[in-house]
Amino acid sequence: MVPATSSPAAPARIVLLGAESTGKTTLCRALAAAYSTAWVPEYGRQLTEEKMGALTFADHLLIAQRHLELEEEQVAQARRFLFVDTNAITTALYSYYYYQRCDPALLQLARACRLRYAHTIVCQPSIPFEADGWRGPEALRNVQQGTTLMQLDLLGIPYTCVEGSVAERVRQVRAVLG
Repeated sequence: MVPATSSPAAPARIVLLGAESTGKTTLCRALAAAYSTAWVPEYGRQLTEEKMGALTFADHLLIAQRHLELEEEQVAQARRFLFVDTNAITTALYSYYYYQRCDPALLQLARACRLRYAHTIVCQPSIPFEADGWRGPEALRNVQQGTTLMQLDLLGIPYTCVEGSVAERVRQVRAVLG
């Protein structure tokens, strides 16, 4: 069970993490519908598409900052829970992946995720990989997944892994959130 938030007006933020093509966006949408609430799409995906994949090192900090702004915008629309598609932890991972370094401000945002979210859900790569022109190769998915889990463990962030169909994943999350 997720602990009650300090204010009845403040929804609990639930973040969904996992490698590429593990169903985070689909599950966020389904959870938002199941709980009649708002969700926050992955801003990194939007910027990647806008820039035709040509992200720079500085874009990673921008992605994390803008994603937080989008969360704040959606909090007012949310009821009980706000479902969030990825966070600064994932953005830091990509910064290291592409540039072998990470802006200290982005690292600080990634560390803050420890306290920002009431619960972390990790989507397992148990669904078929969908190549879409923006994702890395399927072979990278297991490396990304393992690295995501390692980041959470190193940061001391508890998480729940979900797998199976969308309906099965929604049931698994409902069992955790109530």
